Amino acid sequence: MKFIRLAAVAVASGALVGAALPAAAQNADDPVVATVNGASIHRSDVETARSQLPEQYRSLPMERLYQPLLNQLIRSKLLAQQAREEKLQETESHKRRLNLMEDRLLEEALLRRTIDEKVTEEALRARYDKTVKDFPSKDEVRARHILVKTEDEATAIIKELDGGADFAKLAGEKSIGPSKSQGGDLNYFGRGQMVKEFEEAAFALDSGSYTKQPVQTQFGWHVIKVEDKRKSEPPAFEEAQNAIGEEMSQEVAQDLVEKLTEGAKIERFELDGTAPRMKRLQPAAPAQ
Repeated sequence: MKFIRLAAVAVASGALVGAALPAAAQNADDPVVATVNGASIHRSDVETARSQLPEQYRSLPMERLYQPLLNQLIRSKLLAQQAREEKLQETESHKRRLNLMEDRLLEEALLRRTIDEKVTEEALRARYDKTVKDFPSKDEVRARHILVKTEDEATAIIKELDGGADFAKLAGEKSIGPSKSQGGDLNYFGRGQMVKEFEEAAFALDSGSYTKQPVQTQFGWHVIKVEDKRKSEPPAFEEAQNAIGEEMSQEVAQDLVEKLTEGAKIERFELDGTAPRMKRLQPAAPAQ
């Protein structure tokens, strides 16, 4: 299975850090789920391994992930035990990698704590309120369409509509567009989202009316019906919360890095460790 291969890659790269850490103390809430030459693997280790998988795999039920993750943790434990017997943990390369991994984990911990402190629900709502205050209101239409290959086909459909045929039903039967399964429904759209000919025809219609002449675009011939017109509205807080949170988190992280950089003494060298051979180019002064 694909997620099993991903679990293996994660273990091999050191992403599943729970496999390399001492097992948690045994208690009723964290039972031992396997032992390898006497070394315990706890349920918390499996949960830690799961938390390090890509998001689409973390959402899978634990029942599906448990055995492949446990197999990988056992494999990792076996290999780690053998490596310790061969004293690989004492090599300089291992120590450097361990230091880099610890730096990365500490970096993540600091960023997570700082973001949690600053990106609160109160802060998210304040950013949302500021954003929606400046949200531009634009005209939008909700339209259906029936797409066919020839003008004659489109003209025949218009005649059926004039005779009382149901637009959505005809779209499902005759349209060659991807929206045919939704009765031709394209939902709401604003200007600039559709090709010019389609947009002009749609925005010229009144709500409830359809085009009396076929509309040609690069995709074929269309019959268009406008279901509704409205002014665009900002998304609800619940819809925008994740995007705003991501934006604010990036800002908090960037601010923290800039603040630390300003107060740090940083020296750069060439790849071979020698002093820099070229100075950084400075931007030219503005013309007077």
